[in-house]
Amino acid sequence: MRRKNVSGALNDFRQFGGNAQLFQNGSQLNISQSSVSQAIASIEKQLGVTLFYRNRKAVSLTPAGQEFYDRVKPWLNEYNKAVQHVQQVQNAQKMNLTIGYSGTPYEHTVVPELVRAFCQEHPQINVFLENYAHQELKDHLTHGNCDVIFTMPDIIAGMDNLAYHSLLIGYYCLIVPSEVKLGPLPVSLEELSKNRLIFLDHRWCPPTQDQLQKEICRNNHSLDLAYVNNIATARAMVKARLGWGIWANFVSDPNDLDLTKLPLSTKIVPDYGVAILKQGSPQAARQFVGWLEKTGLPG
Repeated sequence: MRRKNVSGALNDFRQFGGNAQLFQNGSQLNISQSSVSQAIASIEKQLGVTLFYRNRKAVSLTPAGQEFYDRVKPWLNEYNKAVQHVQQVQNAQKMNLTIGYSGTPYEHTVVPELVRAFCQEHPQINVFLENYAHQELKDHLTHGNCDVIFTMPDIIAGMDNLAYHSLLIGYYCLIVPSEVKLGPLPVSLEELSKNRLIFLDHRWCPPTQDQLQKEICRNNHSLDLAYVNNIATARAMVKARLGWGIWANFVSDPNDLDLTKLPLSTKIVPDYGVAILKQGSPQAARQFVGWLEKTGLPG
């Protein structure tokens, strides 16, 4: 296959790769069946692998085909976005901005509101959102796949190529159902053995939270603990009355009246903000950061 035809053929594959049955009816994609067959044959020849099981009655992806589809889909999304971006630049239209976030309950509520307000003030900027875990967000920012990420300074510690902008100094708290009453405040760490606690796995949580969880363990001889690998699961367990959560106040959904945030007695202070590249950060990212610093975040 000639190089200039690779992207077109891969794009055809992306369109029907997730639903192999479309292969039997290329008209659903505005592509003739013979064109689809030729594109697939060309890709299979280039890769030296069989992507589809095909017979008269059904079409399905081979294990190699499914693996190829899963891996090439994100690349094609980036390719299509890059094409759109350069076309807009040439036509002096909009600047593109991709914002990454880890998907905390707070972010699911606040980020759309922030982006909507920002776009109203900066209609020349075309915004995209992406939701990944912390490590993937850092990788995407470093490699230019996104332009700004919501994060914490301890998460990006040691990454000298990133510039961090603090937006909110928070506090760590105990998350309990609204009917639970504890006092006095702040809650002593020694009081946390009264109920099952839900901790975040150290491989996922911010370093300061991992530090706090270890401090809680040191201050209690006996704890009933459950470990989860993401904040959504931790929140779901607290809402199901399966235990009490531990996380920063800016992780909680500010509109969630079913859960209560009780400050914990600890000297560990969490910080929340955004990070961009120190060198080569696009103008749109710098404008967004400046706008955030001026506007501020809901506490």
